[in-house]
Amino acid sequence: MRLHEYGRNPDKRKAYVNYPDLLLVGVDVSKAKHNACMGTQTTMSCRKLEFTHTCDGFRRFAQALQAHLVKNGRQRILIAMEPSGIYWQALYARLKSCGYEVCLVHCQAVRNNRKTMQDGTSKTDEKDAYSVFDLLRQGKFFLPVERDSELQAAYRLMQRSMALKKRVSQLRHQLRAAIHLAFPELNALIKDLTQPTAWRFLQTNPTPESILRHGRPHFLEQWQPRQRCGQWRPATFHRIYDLATASIGLQDPARLDEFEITMLAADLVDALTKQHLWLDKALALLAQRADYHLLLQLPRIGQPTAAAILTAIGDMHQYTNGKQLVKLAGLDIRLYASGSSIRKLPKMSHVGSAYLRHWLYHYALRLVAHEAHFQSYYARRKHQSPGKGAGQRALMAVCDKVIRMIYRILTDHAPYSPTKDQTIARYYAAHRKAA
Repeated sequence: MRLHEYGRNPDKRKAYVNYPDLLLVGVDVSKAKHNACMGTQTTMSCRKLEFTHTCDGFRRFAQALQAHLVKNGRQRILIAMEPSGIYWQALYARLKSCGYEVCLVHCQAVRNNRKTMQDGTSKTDEKDAYSVFDLLRQGKFFLPVERDSELQAAYRLMQRSMALKKRVSQLRHQLRAAIHLAFPELNALIKDLTQPTAWRFLQTNPTPESILRHGRPHFLEQWQPRQRCGQWRPATFHRIYDLATASIGLQDPARLDEFEITMLAADLVDALTKQHLWLDKALALLAQRADYHLLLQLPRIGQPTAAAILTAIGDMHQYTNGKQLVKLAGLDIRLYASGSSIRKLPKMSHVGSAYLRHWLYHYALRLVAHEAHFQSYYARRKHQSPGKGAGQRALMAVCDKVIRMIYRILTDHAPYSPTKDQTIARYYAAHRKAA
């Protein structure tokens, strides 16, 4: 009887925590110190135990676990914590390396459970630890995605790359707004702010005043070399100078707009460079993996998408069916039937990996736009669910199909075959027709 045999089956979790030889421990994780609550299904042996996030603190926690294990006459320990922020990861890894069974409880469930306590709804570390312990006694826990060391490293790199991608998007919006104030006519000429020539231009001549400062000959001579102007033609610089002459941008005698645009352009270059470095490092780690190359054989998939999906899924041996991957992505349906709610369509749970859902969504968009097989599937699902939001529901159905297809490919260790996919679809269609 091991935790991984029960933790991913909702029907067996409650039975697992009711075994008589199990000591239950709830931990509230914070930055500097943690709070623990210990007990069994019927008793509580320790309401509050504080230990610091240091080697001495962890040793004190391990000694307390062994003492309460003997005190309650138990043989095994199950520890639960909430995955809030990043502080839980180090404690989780340390506990796993020491051989403890560790699981997680949902942060929203901890907060909702705390509101039902008799001693008020105020938030304290002691109450959160008890709330985690109480949820563990109810069997309301889950297991995090397991990854080997290579996948874990690539996952961290991809997460950092995604954060830098969001930073690039923010800087682009800020840069567009700054240009609109200082030189609004330039926005229409610069289609892509991530183009190298656009970087160089905005770091040198971002405002009409900086363009007109030394006259037309100097400005044109400055951007005459081919390595400077890049994809921009000489006629473009003539037009920019003419627009700067009659620009309606704000007057800026203190050159604050020039300083702001120059700094934002430099930050944009830095963020883009670092994003590509983190992404290249992640792809290099996965370059020799067989499962990564299997995903690359899917239609319309790129290396970043394959790397992101693979790192989000983790080790395939922890899943027993494709529905578990659907739930991991938060694409499963939650149906609440009471009163007037029976007249409403069910909604997606969104309880899962937003990171995986993001990449599946954009991959499904490409498939629907370019692949005939997925276009027909999308049209059929859209026709089956008419009304407001039909296109979005059909697209989520494509995401569901894609993640199940990925599960089949990675478990069978066989490359993608569109004929096999169509054969399976015809098989299930025939069974539905016969029924």
